Amino acid sequence: MLLNHLPISFSQPKFSGFRLSYQSSEQLKSLRKRLANTHFVMRVGDHVALFPYEHGTQTEGEAITFDTTDDHSVANALARQALLRSFFNHNRRISGVRPVKIVRDAANLLNGKGADTFAVFPEYAFDVRPLAPQEGGFLNGVLVNFGARLLIKPNVAELAERGLNLEGMYVVADNDVDDPYILPMFNRRLAGRIDRIEGNFAVLADARQERLALDQAHVEPSRANFERVGRAILGAGYESFQRQLMPCLYSVSAADKQLERLSQMLASFKDLQGDLPCCAGLTVALDGHLTEVAIGIGVGLSRKLGTPQCSLRPGGSITVPWPVDPKINANGPFDADGFERKHPRIAVIFPAEHKGHVERFAAQLRDGVPSNGGNTPLQQGMVRKYRLQGMDFEFVGVDVRGGKAQAYRQAGLEASQRKVDAALLVITDEDRLLVGVHSPYYTAKAVLMSQGVPVQAVRLTTILQNNVGYSLNNLALALYAKLGGIPWTLSVQQRLVHEIVVGIGSARIGFDRLSDRERLVGITTVFSGDGNYLLGNATVEAPSNLYQTALLDSLRSTLAELQRRFGWRKGDKLRIIFHQSFKRYKETEAEAVARLVKELTDFDVEYAFVQVSGDHDWKLFDKAAEGVSYRQSRKGVAVPERGQIVPLGPRAALVTLTGPQQLKTDLQGCPSPMLVSVHPNSTFNSLDYIAKQVFDLTFMSWRSFMPSTQPVSIAYPNLVVDLLGNLRQIPNFNPDILITKLRESRWFL
Repeated sequence: MLLNHLPISFSQPKFSGFRLSYQSSEQLKSLRKRLANTHFVMRVGDHVALFPYEHGTQTEGEAITFDTTDDHSVANALARQALLRSFFNHNRRISGVRPVKIVRDAANLLNGKGADTFAVFPEYAFDVRPLAPQEGGFLNGVLVNFGARLLIKPNVAELAERGLNLEGMYVVADNDVDDPYILPMFNRRLAGRIDRIEGNFAVLADARQERLALDQAHVEPSRANFERVGRAILGAGYESFQRQLMPCLYSVSAADKQLERLSQMLASFKDLQGDLPCCAGLTVALDGHLTEVAIGIGVGLSRKLGTPQCSLRPGGSITVPWPVDPKINANGPFDADGFERKHPRIAVIFPAEHKGHVERFAAQLRDGVPSNGGNTPLQQGMVRKYRLQGMDFEFVGVDVRGGKAQAYRQAGLEASQRKVDAALLVITDEDRLLVGVHSPYYTAKAVLMSQGVPVQAVRLTTILQNNVGYSLNNLALALYAKLGGIPWTLSVQQRLVHEIVVGIGSARIGFDRLSDRERLVGITTVFSGDGNYLLGNATVEAPSNLYQTALLDSLRSTLAELQRRFGWRKGDKLRIIFHQSFKRYKETEAEAVARLVKELTDFDVEYAFVQVSGDHDWKLFDKAAEGVSYRQSRKGVAVPERGQIVPLGPRAALVTLTGPQQLKTDLQGCPSPMLVSVHPNSTFNSLDYIAKQVFDLTFMSWRSFMPSTQPVSIAYPNLVVDLLGNLRQIPNFNPDILITKLRESRWFL
């Protein structure tokens, strides 16, 4: 396999520079502007470092010597600047500086209808990163990525003339900081959201400025805005434009296409060849070959993680290999002997005109799907598969002529009065696109959840499909979990410590992106070491400056509940592994965790704070991977198998959770491996153990019998965040229900 990593080497281990005391961001900005043509200027701790490009250049400050290993972050910044200056000197079209990005703006991948309004340009991104500490040194290199740079060509004034309703759209304007390297068309920043149009000006909300001239503004070039502008401008022609857009994006994002572009780039880019000057006395050279990943154990090597065993009885008396679905058919679920709701009552809310189809679907869910001579899932039905005693349905038909959302709300109220254990909401594909008070799904869900009733959505197209067994099988699984059942757990060895995994997420309240009045809700989901979901919690709403305190209070109450439930005793060994996926508040969460652990003086505590993220620049390719068949094509060419682990150092590793089989279509781009990194302040830092646990937790999602592309410790908080954001738009919804009646429910599946 290959990493998208080009090794680099510096001309010598030592290099010289100058430094001044750091005073302010204005000082740094002024120095960069004044010395742009003669020096590279960067902040290093409490100092500003100045590096002249030419020998003999007069430079203020104290002379100092740097080391490419000890000061690798400084050396890498100089290497990045060397790339930028080389591209600029070779007349490359630069679209970003960190990472360095160049764009082929003369090669619009779109042609035909829509090409006068939209552009998709191939874009190359280069960033300098160390692969890993190697026997005391660093294997520095350039990470190369390919993507598509989107652009909506007309300015806002031109779009308004073409009849586009611009209210509510975010716009960008020229950056107030000129950058000599970046093309003006890409040197723009978010200006605000259009509240209304007054003459030739846009009045902005959630903005950096109150008013902006229409001819100075451009619609933010996002995929969502591509669709909104496209549907308004192109009308009936938008669908054909959309069919053209997807292959364009695929042509630069697919794994095999990226490998082709890498080869072409290394052969043709003269500005990447030879010694590139970093500063006076220091140059850098690119190897010209991607870093190879051989099979083995250790940094920069790859091995295949084993599929975990699953337990279908407490104590592991029935332990089975994956896949677990047929084993549940034969043995029943993990808690078959102790599950309390053996005869659940299920409300079914549905459009009244589809009563016959819905009744048949409910009967198949309860009693089973005819096999028709094949291996159809859920032939036993949910009652026999999950060892229930029966299942009753309360059908509530909805007459939508008076308004669909209101009708579903009334149906939810009626169903909640019938003392049901859970509810199925039958909705159309169009209903899923509606939000807030216009959504029949969220309005009914809010009413039912307020009474402690978990809700499962079912699309009408699912009910009407011919081969319904697979959908029913996954539906029965999620429904059993929402009823409080435990379908299976991971089979784990006996441990000498109590171990829990805590997934942390955060939801922003409101939709402003530039406001200082941001409010946050912290989401935590807790799992035992065998992957079993234990409970969830949510903080109170808090401004960002008080969020850490709110999160700490939430974590404190969560651990107190677990201590009570499991009877932890003074002196017990306790291991807490925290997972989070986002970057913005990572130090806030880490500090809250550290403060919490210091309070646990009654226990012998070790903890790991782990970031599990797909938002990074590393890619992994498998040249030999031929992909799998998909309709008349193939998907996943050059994509590594699921379950590969490649350590990048003592605290970080790549783990592939999406292989060719997990790709949804043949036009899906190259999947990013999951980057698992352990915070340096962690007291438990066994990277291999932590990475394997992340992989194993992808087999614990009870939404489907297929492994997830995220561990449940990340997927579950993200599901809660998404649903909470939508439910909070419903008047009178009380989020406190999530930490009372539904605290131990998997209501979000």
